Amino acid sequence: MSMTDLTVIFDIDGVIVDSEKLHFAVLETLIPEQVQPYTPQQLIGLSLEETLSFIGIDASSQPAIIARVVDTYKALLTPDVLRPGVSDLINKLQRQGIAFGFVSTAPRHICLANLALVKLNRPVQLTGGDDIARTKPFPDPYLAMLDRLNADAKTTVVIEDTDLGISAAYQAGIAKIYAWPHALSDQQQYLHATAVIDTLGDIAEFAQLY
Repeated sequence: MSMTDLTVIFDIDGVIVDSEKLHFAVLETLIPEQVQPYTPQQLIGLSLEETLSFIGIDASSQPAIIARVVDTYKALLTPDVLRPGVSDLINKLQRQGIAFGFVSTAPRHICLANLALVKLNRPVQLTGGDDIARTKPFPDPYLAMLDRLNADAKTTVVIEDTDLGISAAYQAGIAKIYAWPHALSDQQQYLHATAVIDTLGDIAEFAQLY
């Protein structure tokens, strides 16, 4: 595959930022009794609304809790939560003029707060959880990003950390889907992943960048 034909789509939570532990810590602080029966692994890949419903928070109580969770999470965001090599890879893609975008189940404003930790020199191409009617594991967010980037699914690389995200990319017909595990990924199966990587440099399509 020529580098000029390549498109890269990143998940955000768990790929750009190692945020899963941070999200769970915020929930433990704000609603400890409701969260206590669950593990972080059970909540990976869920939107905040889905998480609150999963742990039994009534829908009428969710908006106030969401506002507190979001404010606390944003206050705790620092460059330390970026996953290793992410900034370097994005810089390489920008220098090479390679198209890339981001797909997430999180609302756009949270995605942008996370992406503010990465130095982007071009307008952000983003599909957030509130930009479409159906999010992961449906293919809609990836189909939307392929359309936004005018990209061919056959020459697109996706980097994900969850089965939900990998399923979405797979159903969108994307050819190369790489699973990048982290400390909370032990319950993920990665059945439709092209490969499971240890570092971003393990992705074959990026060989010319490293």
